[in-house]
Amino acid sequence: MKRMIKGYVLGIVLLLNVLPSTVDASIGQMCKKLGETKKSVIKSKIVNLKCSSQGKKKVWKQLTGDTTYGAKVLESSAAKFVNMAIAVRSQEAQCMLVMKNGKVIAEWHWDSYSANTNIEIASATKSFASTLIGIAIRKGVFGLDDLASRYITEWIGTPKQNITIRHLLAMTSGLEDFSVSNPAINLTTPGLNLESLVTNASQLAVGGTYSGARRYVLPGKTWSYINVNTMSLSILLKRATGETVQSFAQRELFLPLGMTIDMTLDANNNPPLAVGMRAGCDDVGRLVQLYLNAGEWNGLQILTASFVKDAVSPQVTCGECINIPNTFDVSLMNGAYGLNWWNNAVSPYAAAAFGTEKTGPKMPDLPTDMFYAYGSCQQLGAGLPTQQLVVVVLRKGCDDPVQANLYATNTGPGSTFMDELTKAYK
Repeated sequence: MKRMIKGYVLGIVLLLNVLPSTVDASIGQMCKKLGETKKSVIKSKIVNLKCSSQGKKKVWKQLTGDTTYGAKVLESSAAKFVNMAIAVRSQEAQCMLVMKNGKVIAEWHWDSYSANTNIEIASATKSFASTLIGIAIRKGVFGLDDLASRYITEWIGTPKQNITIRHLLAMTSGLEDFSVSNPAINLTTPGLNLESLVTNASQLAVGGTYSGARRYVLPGKTWSYINVNTMSLSILLKRATGETVQSFAQRELFLPLGMTIDMTLDANNNPPLAVGMRAGCDDVGRLVQLYLNAGEWNGLQILTASFVKDAVSPQVTCGECINIPNTFDVSLMNGAYGLNWWNNAVSPYAAAAFGTEKTGPKMPDLPTDMFYAYGSCQQLGAGLPTQQLVVVVLRKGCDDPVQANLYATNTGPGSTFMDELTKAYK
C-alpha cells in the first residue's frame, strides 16, 4: 500500500514538472494544422504559440520574442488588439488605448510620445465641444433647442435668427463656412478673430445645385459638415456662462475627469472648439467612457443621460420630414451624425444628395450602437456600448505638417482603424 502511494505521489511530481505554468496548458498539446498560430497566457504574460512538428506529432510550441509590441499595459483579454496596434503603428500612430468596463486593458506609446504627451486631435475636438454644451444644458444655462441668437444677438433680424443650439451641434444650421482653410492655425493670425467671424457668418445656401431653393437655406433643412457651426458654439458658451470657455472646461470637464488638455486660442483668447485641442489617448478615452457611462463619472453626473442619448444618435432636424421616409428632404440629413459625434446606426437618412451613403451602417461588421470622435488627421476614439469597450488611436499627423494631410482617403489610417477594430471585435 505504501509503495502504491509513493508511486502515485512520484507520478504527480513528474506530471507537475512536465506541465508548463500556463492558463490553458496549450504548450505541448496536440494541434491540427501546421503553421497555425494563437495567443496564450503564461505567468501573466501573453505569448504566441505555433503549431509545429514534434516527430510525427503536431503540437503547440511557444514562439520567442516580444509579443506585446511594446505595450505599457496589456491584459490577456486584450491580446487580440496587438495586431491592431501593429497595423495602426504602420500608419504613424503615436498612441493606442483600449478600455473595457472603464478599465485600461491595453496601452501603447511610440517614438517620443508618452502618457504625458498631447497630440493635436483636429476635429475630434468637436466631440469635446459637444460635451461642454451638454454640461451647460445640465446646469440649466440654456436648452438644446434654444435659439442661438439669444446669445449671438448679432444674428437677430437675419436669416440666422432661428438657428438653434441643436442645429449647430447637428451640422444642420444652413450656414455656409467662412473661408478659413485651417482654423487651428489661421485663427492666431493678427487681425483675425473668432468672434468677428462668427457674428458675421454668412447665411448662404449649402448644397450646390440647390442654392436657388429657399427651403435649403432654412435652419434644420440640410446637413453640411462645416467648422463655423462648432465655432459659433464657442462664442455662445462664453456669452451664456459669462466666463472663458477654457475656465468653464477646466472646472466642469477636465478636472473631474482627470484630463490634461491644451487649447489653441485666437488673438482674443477664444478657442475655436471645432479644432485645436491637444490631448492624449487617455483623455480621449475618458471622454468616450463618459458617454458609455450615460454621463456619470465617479459619482458625478457630468451630462444628463438624455443628452448622451441624443449626442450619439442620428439627428434629423427637418421637422415633419421624418414622418415621410425616403423623401428628398429626409435624404438631405445625415443618419451617421449625432451632436458632434459620428455613429454607426442603421438609418435611411444619410445626406444622399451630397454623395454620402444613403443607408447604414457604414461599418456593417461593427455594432450599430457604436459611436466615435473623428479628426481629419485620422484621430479616432470609438465607443461600443454593448461591449463597454473604448478604443482610441492618435496619429502624429496633426503635429507634423508633412503627415497632416496624408491618408485623407478611405484607404488611410481611418480605414485601417475600423478594419482592425472589426477584426479585434470578432
